[in-house]
Amino acid sequence: MGIFFHFILGFITSFLGTVFPSMLSMTTVKISIRENQKKAIYFAAGVSLIVIGQAYVALLFSKILISNPSYLITLQRIGTFVFVALSVYFFIQAIKTKSKKPRKNKKKVKGFVSGMLFSLVNMFAIPFYFGVTSSFVMMNWYELNPINNLYFVLGSSLGTFSLLFLYSQLAKKIEKRIERLANQMDLILGIVTALVAIFNTIDLLL
Repeated sequence: MGIFFHFILGFITSFLGTVFPSMLSMTTVKISIRENQKKAIYFAAGVSLIVIGQAYVALLFSKILISNPSYLITLQRIGTFVFVALSVYFFIQAIKTKSKKPRKNKKKVKGFVSGMLFSLVNMFAIPFYFGVTSSFVMMNWYELNPINNLYFVLGSSLGTFSLLFLYSQLAKKIEKRIERLANQMDLILGIVTALVAIFNTIDLLL
């Protein structure tokens, strides 16, 4: 398997892994509609930068994680707590939104930094890449070595950015049609993060 194949594998894995509505994708939509498209793109870039580190850590410590599954459980527990906290935050923001008009903030740096911070609290990214790459290795689709790992994480970062970019573009094009949805975006984010926390808690208990 060549390096280009591993790059494409990383791109497809990350792209498809971001397709379904999530905290990151819904936040991108929210920023694009409420503030501006450029800030949403900077947010996506911040998310994608952190993905490089998350995917690389998953690959670098794959053998350690396989030998010590308790580490994954710890990450899962931390992730559950984070998503509960985020859910509470978004529900509070949803209540505040009813009495406030959205403010426009065109500072690009804040969009980029926010993307990094939101991506950092996504504790499920490392287990996701660990699980996917482990499956690829078992199917002989992936050959673990530094060069392949580098191209895989770069492909993963680009895949995440591409999908979030599409989310931002789509949100802006149908802005007038989904104005009501934009006003309820914090509520939607609260529901999404709450569901993730609930399902993850159930998984930990089983």
